[in-house]
Amino acid sequence: MLITIPVLRNIKEVTLAQANALTQARYDFTLVEKRALYFVISEVRRRFIDRTDGQRTLFNDLVVYISTSNLTGANMKLSEVYSSLRLLCEKKIWLMQDGAEIDFTFIAFFDHKQRGTLLEVVVSAKVLPFLVALASHFTTYSLTVAVTLNAKYSQRFYEFCSQYENNDSDPENSNSGYFFFTVTDLRRKLMIEDKYPKYGLMKKYVLDTAQRELKTMFDAGQCNLYFEYREEKAGKRINRLHFFVYSRNTKKHVVGSHNLMDQTYYIRLWLEGWLSAKTRPKNKEWVNMVISHINLRPTLITKLYLRLAKMKTEDLQANYAALARHIIEKDILTVK
Repeated sequence: MLITIPVLRNIKEVTLAQANALTQARYDFTLVEKRALYFVISEVRRRFIDRTDGQRTLFNDLVVYISTSNLTGANMKLSEVYSSLRLLCEKKIWLMQDGAEIDFTFIAFFDHKQRGTLLEVVVSAKVLPFLVALASHFTTYSLTVAVTLNAKYSQRFYEFCSQYENNDSDPENSNSGYFFFTVTDLRRKLMIEDKYPKYGLMKKYVLDTAQRELKTMFDAGQCNLYFEYREEKAGKRINRLHFFVYSRNTKKHVVGSHNLMDQTYYIRLWLEGWLSAKTRPKNKEWVNMVISHINLRPTLITKLYLRLAKMKTEDLQANYAALARHIIEKDILTVK
Protein backbone atom coordinates (compact mmCIF):
# COMPACT_ATOMS: atom_id res chain seq x y z
CA MET A 1 0.00 0.00 0.00
CA LEU A 2 1.29 3.47 -0.90
CA ILE A 3 0.65 6.66 1.04
CA THR A 4 0.27 9.77 -1.13
CA ILE A 5 1.53 13.18 0.00
CA PRO A 6 0.16 16.48 -1.39
CA VAL A 7 2.25 18.58 -3.75
CA LEU A 8 4.94 20.98 -2.60
CA ARG A 9 4.65 23.69 -5.25
CA ASN A 10 6.56 26.60 -3.76
CA ILE A 11 9.55 26.85 -1.48
CA LYS A 12 8.47 28.24 1.88
CA GLU A 13 10.36 28.71 5.13
CA VAL A 14 10.16 25.25 6.69
CA THR A 15 12.23 23.73 9.46
CA LEU A 16 13.32 20.24 8.51
CA ALA A 17 14.45 17.51 10.86
CA GLN A 18 16.31 14.26 10.43
CA ALA A 19 17.98 11.75 12.70
CA ASN A 20 21.55 12.67 13.56
CA ALA A 21 22.61 9.25 12.33
CA LEU A 22 21.44 10.35 8.89
CA THR A 23 23.33 13.66 9.11
CA GLN A 24 26.51 11.76 9.91
CA ALA A 25 25.90 8.96 7.39
CA ARG A 26 28.30 8.02 4.61
CA TYR A 27 26.99 9.00 1.16
CA ASP A 28 27.78 11.08 -1.91
CA PHE A 29 24.85 12.83 -3.61
CA THR A 30 24.90 15.46 -6.33
CA LEU A 31 23.38 18.90 -5.86
CA VAL A 32 20.04 18.05 -7.52
CA GLU A 33 19.84 14.66 -5.78
CA LYS A 34 20.16 16.35 -2.40
CA ARG A 35 17.63 19.02 -3.36
CA ALA A 36 15.14 16.27 -4.17
CA LEU A 37 15.83 14.69 -0.79
CA TYR A 38 15.23 17.99 0.99
CA PHE A 39 11.76 18.22 -0.54
CA VAL A 40 11.08 14.60 0.36
CA ILE A 41 12.16 15.24 3.97
CA SER A 42 9.94 18.32 4.13
CA GLU A 43 6.87 16.39 3.00
CA VAL A 44 7.59 13.43 5.25
CA ARG A 45 8.02 15.72 8.24
CA ARG A 46 4.78 17.54 7.46
CA ARG A 47 2.89 14.26 7.27
CA PHE A 48 4.36 12.40 10.23
CA ILE A 49 5.62 15.08 12.63
CA ASP A 50 3.65 18.29 12.15
CA ARG A 51 0.37 16.34 11.99
CA THR A 52 -0.73 14.26 14.96
CA ASP A 53 -2.66 11.57 13.09
CA GLY A 54 0.29 10.06 11.23
CA GLN A 55 1.48 6.51 11.90
CA ARG A 56 4.96 6.89 13.40
CA THR A 57 6.00 3.31 14.06
CA LEU A 58 4.87 1.29 11.04
CA PHE A 59 5.57 2.62 7.57
CA ASN A 60 4.73 1.77 3.99
CA ASP A 61 6.46 3.10 0.91
CA LEU A 62 5.59 6.75 0.40
CA VAL A 63 4.69 8.71 -2.76
CA VAL A 64 5.83 12.34 -2.87
CA TYR A 65 5.08 14.79 -5.69
CA ILE A 66 7.71 17.44 -6.41
CA SER A 67 7.41 20.29 -8.89
CA THR A 68 10.09 20.02 -11.59
CA SER A 69 10.72 23.77 -11.26
CA ASN A 70 11.93 23.19 -7.70
CA LEU A 71 14.69 20.92 -8.96
CA THR A 72 15.83 22.61 -12.16
CA GLY A 73 18.01 25.70 -11.95
CA ALA A 74 18.77 28.39 -14.47
CA ASN A 75 21.43 26.22 -16.09
CA MET A 76 19.90 22.80 -15.50
CA LYS A 77 17.87 20.80 -18.02
CA LEU A 78 15.12 18.36 -17.14
CA SER A 79 17.20 15.56 -18.65
CA GLU A 80 19.83 16.26 -15.99
CA VAL A 81 17.19 15.90 -13.30
CA TYR A 82 16.18 12.53 -14.76
CA SER A 83 19.79 11.41 -14.78
CA SER A 84 20.28 12.46 -11.16
CA LEU A 85 17.13 10.73 -9.95
CA ARG A 86 18.03 7.53 -11.80
CA LEU A 87 21.34 7.50 -9.98
CA LEU A 88 19.61 8.33 -6.70
CA CYS A 89 17.53 5.17 -7.04
CA GLU A 90 20.78 3.19 -7.05
CA LYS A 91 22.90 5.08 -4.52
CA LYS A 92 23.07 3.70 -1.01
CA ILE A 93 23.41 5.39 2.36
CA TRP A 94 25.48 3.76 5.09
CA LEU A 95 24.90 4.67 8.73
CA MET A 96 25.43 3.25 12.20
CA GLN A 97 22.56 2.60 14.61
CA ASP A 98 22.87 0.81 17.94
CA GLY A 99 26.24 -0.56 16.92
CA ALA A 100 25.00 -2.01 13.64
CA GLU A 101 25.68 -0.74 10.13
CA ILE A 102 22.57 -0.16 8.01
CA ASP A 103 22.48 0.49 4.28
CA PHE A 104 19.51 1.47 2.10
CA THR A 105 18.51 3.49 -0.94
CA PHE A 106 16.64 6.73 -0.39
CA ILE A 107 14.04 6.37 -3.14
CA ALA A 108 12.69 3.24 -4.80
CA PHE A 109 11.76 4.80 -8.15
CA PHE A 110 10.35 7.93 -9.79
CA ASP A 111 7.90 8.67 -12.57
CA HIS A 112 7.23 11.74 -14.69
CA LYS A 113 4.25 11.99 -17.01
CA GLN A 114 5.06 13.55 -20.39
CA ARG A 115 4.75 17.36 -20.27
CA GLY A 116 3.72 17.13 -16.64
CA THR A 117 4.96 19.62 -14.07
CA LEU A 118 5.18 17.11 -11.24
CA LEU A 119 7.60 14.31 -10.53
CA GLU A 120 6.28 11.31 -8.62
CA VAL A 121 8.94 10.01 -6.25
CA VAL A 122 8.48 6.81 -4.23
CA VAL A 123 10.39 6.78 -0.94
CA SER A 124 11.57 3.54 0.59
CA ALA A 125 9.81 2.54 3.81
CA LYS A 126 13.16 1.62 5.34
CA VAL A 127 14.36 5.23 5.40
CA LEU A 128 11.16 6.79 6.80
CA PRO A 129 11.97 6.33 10.51
CA PHE A 130 15.10 8.43 10.04
CA LEU A 131 13.28 11.11 8.10
CA VAL A 132 10.68 11.64 10.80
CA ALA A 133 13.36 11.94 13.43
CA LEU A 134 12.41 9.00 15.61
CA ALA A 135 15.86 9.24 17.15
CA SER A 136 16.08 11.12 20.45
CA HIS A 137 18.33 13.77 18.90
CA PHE A 138 17.81 15.31 15.49
CA THR A 139 19.16 17.99 13.23
CA THR A 140 16.95 20.92 12.29
CA TYR A 141 17.68 23.17 9.38
CA SER A 142 15.96 25.53 6.97
CA LEU A 143 14.55 24.18 3.72
CA THR A 144 14.91 27.61 2.12
CA VAL A 145 18.65 27.69 2.82
CA ALA A 146 19.22 24.03 1.98
CA VAL A 147 17.72 24.20 -1.53
CA THR A 148 19.39 27.54 -2.29
CA LEU A 149 22.95 26.31 -1.77
CA ASN A 150 24.88 25.79 -5.01
CA ALA A 151 27.52 23.28 -3.92
CA LYS A 152 26.85 19.79 -2.61
CA TYR A 153 29.54 20.08 0.07
CA SER A 154 27.92 23.30 1.28
CA GLN A 155 24.75 21.25 1.78
CA ARG A 156 26.55 18.67 3.92
CA PHE A 157 28.37 21.26 6.01
CA TYR A 158 25.15 23.20 6.50
CA GLU A 159 23.68 20.05 8.04
CA PHE A 160 26.78 19.41 10.16
CA CYS A 161 26.70 22.99 11.43
CA SER A 162 22.98 22.78 12.17
CA GLN A 163 23.57 19.66 14.25
CA TYR A 164 26.33 21.25 16.33
CA GLU A 165 25.10 24.86 16.35
CA ASN A 166 24.49 24.80 20.12
CA ASN A 167 27.33 22.49 21.11
CA ASP A 168 29.69 24.43 23.40
CA SER A 169 32.10 21.58 24.12
CA ASP A 170 35.23 23.36 22.87
CA PRO A 171 36.96 24.62 26.06
CA GLU A 172 38.76 27.48 24.30
CA ASN A 173 35.79 28.89 22.42
CA SER A 174 32.54 28.54 24.35
CA ASN A 175 30.95 31.28 22.25
CA SER A 176 30.52 29.15 19.14
CA GLY A 177 29.07 25.80 18.25
CA TYR A 178 31.84 23.25 17.85
CA PHE A 179 32.60 19.90 16.22
CA PHE A 180 35.62 18.16 14.78
CA PHE A 181 36.51 15.44 12.30
CA THR A 182 39.70 13.64 11.57
CA VAL A 183 40.63 14.17 7.93
CA THR A 184 40.22 10.44 7.33
CA ASP A 185 36.75 10.35 8.89
CA LEU A 186 35.56 13.40 6.94
CA ARG A 187 36.78 11.88 3.67
CA ARG A 188 34.92 8.70 4.51
CA LYS A 189 31.63 10.47 5.34
CA LEU A 190 31.74 12.45 2.10
CA MET A 191 33.03 9.45 0.11
CA ILE A 192 35.94 11.44 -1.34
CA GLU A 193 38.78 9.11 -0.40
CA ASP A 194 39.79 8.69 -4.05
CA LYS A 195 38.47 11.98 -5.42
CA TYR A 196 40.59 14.25 -3.21
CA PRO A 197 43.40 12.06 -1.84
CA LYS A 198 45.62 15.12 -1.28
CA TYR A 199 44.62 17.39 1.58
CA GLY A 200 45.31 20.54 -0.44
CA LEU A 201 42.67 19.54 -3.00
CA MET A 202 40.12 18.66 -0.31
CA LYS A 203 40.77 22.01 1.38
CA LYS A 204 40.27 23.93 -1.87
CA TYR A 205 37.27 22.12 -3.35
CA VAL A 206 35.45 20.93 -0.23
CA LEU A 207 36.26 22.92 2.92
CA ASP A 208 36.90 26.37 1.46
CA THR A 209 34.09 26.09 -1.09
CA ALA A 210 31.55 25.25 1.62
CA GLN A 211 32.90 27.83 4.07
CA ARG A 212 32.91 30.60 1.47
CA GLU A 213 29.36 29.92 0.24
CA LEU A 214 27.82 29.73 3.72
CA LYS A 215 29.68 32.87 4.88
CA THR A 216 28.68 34.80 1.76
CA MET A 217 25.02 33.86 2.27
CA PHE A 218 25.26 34.67 5.98
CA ASP A 219 26.67 38.12 5.25
CA ALA A 220 23.88 38.69 2.73
CA GLY A 221 21.24 37.73 5.30
CA GLN A 222 20.27 34.59 3.36
CA CYS A 223 21.60 31.97 5.78
CA ASN A 224 21.31 31.59 9.54
CA LEU A 225 24.82 30.25 10.19
CA TYR A 226 28.32 29.74 8.85
CA PHE A 227 31.52 28.08 10.04
CA GLU A 228 35.22 28.67 10.36
CA TYR A 229 37.78 25.92 10.86
CA ARG A 230 41.23 25.32 12.25
CA GLU A 231 43.70 22.66 11.16
CA GLU A 232 45.60 20.46 13.60
CA LYS A 233 48.82 18.73 12.62
CA ALA A 234 50.37 15.45 13.66
CA GLY A 235 53.99 15.91 12.66
CA LYS A 236 53.94 17.56 9.25
CA ARG A 237 50.51 16.34 8.16
CA ILE A 238 47.06 17.80 8.84
CA ASN A 239 45.18 15.03 10.64
CA ARG A 240 42.28 16.80 12.44
CA LEU A 241 39.92 19.68 11.64
CA HIS A 242 38.17 21.80 14.28
CA PHE A 243 34.98 23.57 13.17
CA PHE A 244 33.39 26.61 14.85
CA VAL A 245 29.75 27.41 14.06
CA TYR A 246 28.48 30.98 14.25
CA SER A 247 24.73 31.47 14.22
CA ARG A 248 22.49 34.45 13.58
CA ASN A 249 19.82 32.84 15.74
CA THR A 250 21.95 32.64 18.88
CA LYS A 251 24.12 35.68 18.03
CA LYS A 252 27.25 33.66 18.73
CA HIS A 253 30.48 35.20 17.56
CA VAL A 254 34.14 34.74 18.36
CA VAL A 255 34.94 36.88 21.38
CA GLY A 256 37.82 35.19 23.07
CA SER A 257 40.55 32.58 22.91
CA HIS A 258 43.32 31.62 25.31
CA ASN A 259 45.85 30.93 22.59
CA LEU A 260 47.78 33.68 20.76
CA MET A 261 48.28 31.35 17.80
CA ASP A 262 44.52 30.88 17.51
CA GLN A 263 43.95 34.62 17.77
CA THR A 264 46.48 35.28 15.01
CA TYR A 265 44.81 32.62 12.88
CA TYR A 266 41.42 34.34 13.16
CA ILE A 267 42.88 37.79 12.56
CA ARG A 268 44.39 36.56 9.30
CA LEU A 269 41.23 34.63 8.37
CA TRP A 270 39.00 37.68 8.89
CA LEU A 271 41.29 40.17 7.17
CA GLU A 272 41.89 37.96 4.13
CA GLY A 273 38.16 37.41 3.79
CA TRP A 274 37.12 41.03 4.24
CA LEU A 275 39.81 42.36 1.92
CA SER A 276 39.39 39.62 -0.74
CA ALA A 277 43.11 38.92 -0.35
CA LYS A 278 43.00 35.78 -2.49
CA THR A 279 42.20 37.80 -5.59
CA ARG A 280 43.90 41.09 -4.67
CA PRO A 281 47.68 40.67 -4.32
CA LYS A 282 48.24 44.11 -2.77
CA ASN A 283 45.69 43.39 -0.06
CA LYS A 284 47.38 40.02 0.52
CA GLU A 285 50.71 41.81 1.01
CA TRP A 286 49.10 44.26 3.43
CA VAL A 287 47.60 41.42 5.52
CA ASN A 288 50.97 39.65 5.62
CA MET A 289 52.58 42.88 6.79
CA VAL A 290 50.01 43.27 9.57
CA ILE A 291 50.54 39.68 10.75
CA SER A 292 54.32 40.15 10.75
CA HIS A 293 53.91 43.38 12.71
CA ILE A 294 51.78 41.87 15.49
CA ASN A 295 53.89 38.69 15.68
CA LEU A 296 56.88 40.89 16.55
CA ARG A 297 54.76 42.64 19.20
CA PRO A 298 52.72 39.86 20.88
CA THR A 299 50.88 42.27 23.20
CA LEU A 300 49.11 43.64 20.10
CA ILE A 301 47.66 40.27 19.08
CA THR A 302 44.96 40.04 21.75
CA LYS A 303 44.25 43.76 21.49
CA LEU A 304 43.58 43.51 17.75
CA TYR A 305 41.74 40.21 18.05
CA LEU A 306 39.29 41.57 20.60
CA ARG A 307 38.76 44.79 18.62
CA LEU A 308 37.90 42.86 15.46
CA ALA A 309 35.72 40.33 17.34
CA LYS A 310 33.82 43.16 19.07
CA MET A 311 33.34 44.88 15.73
CA LYS A 312 31.84 41.68 14.26
CA THR A 313 29.55 41.25 17.27
CA GLU A 314 28.25 44.79 17.66
CA ASP A 315 27.83 45.89 14.05
CA LEU A 316 26.68 43.12 11.72
CA GLN A 317 26.15 45.62 8.87
CA ALA A 318 29.58 47.27 9.07
CA ASN A 319 31.98 47.63 6.16
CA TYR A 320 34.49 45.33 7.86
CA ALA A 321 37.25 45.94 5.32
CA ALA A 322 37.24 49.72 5.76
CA LEU A 323 36.73 49.61 9.53
CA ALA A 324 39.46 47.01 10.08
CA ARG A 325 41.91 49.04 7.98
CA HIS A 326 41.11 52.15 10.02
CA ILE A 327 41.62 50.35 13.35
CA ILE A 328 44.88 48.74 12.25
CA GLU A 329 46.39 51.83 10.63
CA LYS A 330 45.48 54.03 13.62
CA ASP A 331 46.03 51.78 16.65
CA ILE A 332 48.20 48.84 15.59
CA LEU A 333 50.71 49.82 12.91
CA THR A 334 51.58 53.04 14.76
CA VAL A 335 52.98 50.97 17.65
CA LYS A 336 56.75 50.73 17.23
